[in-house]
Amino acid sequence: MDINQIHALINNRSLPGKYDNASLTETHISWIILTDDFAYKIKRPVSYSFVDFSSLKKRNYFCQKEIALNKRLAPEMYLKVLPVTVGMVAAEKGKDHEGIIDFAVQMKRMDNSREMDKMLGRNEVTKGGIDRLAKKIADFHNRVDVIDKPFDIDNIQETYSDIETVAPYLKKKAGEEMLNKVTGCIDTSNHFLKENAAFINERAAEGFRRDCHGDLNSHNIFLYPDPVIFDCIEFNDEFRHIDVLYDIAFLYVDLDFFGRKNLGERFCKIYFQHMGIRNDSFTERLLSYYKSLRANIRAKVTLIGAKNSDTNGSKEEIDDAKKYIELMTKYSMRI
Repeated sequence: MDINQIHALINNRSLPGKYDNASLTETHISWIILTDDFAYKIKRPVSYSFVDFSSLKKRNYFCQKEIALNKRLAPEMYLKVLPVTVGMVAAEKGKDHEGIIDFAVQMKRMDNSREMDKMLGRNEVTKGGIDRLAKKIADFHNRVDVIDKPFDIDNIQETYSDIETVAPYLKKKAGEEMLNKVTGCIDTSNHFLKENAAFINERAAEGFRRDCHGDLNSHNIFLYPDPVIFDCIEFNDEFRHIDVLYDIAFLYVDLDFFGRKNLGERFCKIYFQHMGIRNDSFTERLLSYYKSLRANIRAKVTLIGAKNSDTNGSKEEIDDAKKYIELMTKYSMRI
């Protein structure tokens, strides 16, 4: 599909639901149509190094996989896959308009005011909410499949070092001192992985590499009394087949970013208790490393977005990137 067909779907009110307050959200790999009752995700026909939605067959496959994987944590939200036909985007109906041109993941529309990142911004996240979230994620990690193979240490280092691709832009927008912090963190990462590769892979052998969520950040959580965690990564298994510590590290970085270090510490305490993980010195160091890696990726993505924006980087975007780099540096000093 293309953007004109997406708008036709909305204008024709072709998908189930009321359209009094319909809207469209776009990402680099999908379109999300929001109606009053439902959200519909349609995958863009793209092919990148990390995702391939280039054929109708592949998009159907990954829509079905998205439903199955996300029902693990949000069964009430993820409903089914619906076909999109020629007739649904046509100006007029006809007998020859029944051919399927795409697929849409149908989701129940949730209360956007309960998005955890928005609640963090309003200082509405409570200790009780964090406790319930930690228990839910620990229960999830305890029951998902164990991935019985070692980690690719070289790939982890390549991921960490990839932030160098935006180094010239970072230097231009944030200065050489900020760039030096990034370089220092990369050196620390190289040393840590070299010295601790065996210990990292021991965790895989002990069953801590599992089929996780992969994108466990506050934007993907509706903080109801029973938290709803959604939008796990379906398009690349390697992004989900990770150490459980790497999964929770993303959320911890978010809590630090919003200035709620106390909630991050509380989350980890409750999570470790329910997972039965012993919080020894190496576990603390590895979690700090994974937090540094998550902050690194957030800084890189923020800089790429700023570079490609109409403003070529607003002050807010650059300040956010610098904040992630400061967090990355702080975590790196603890490994």
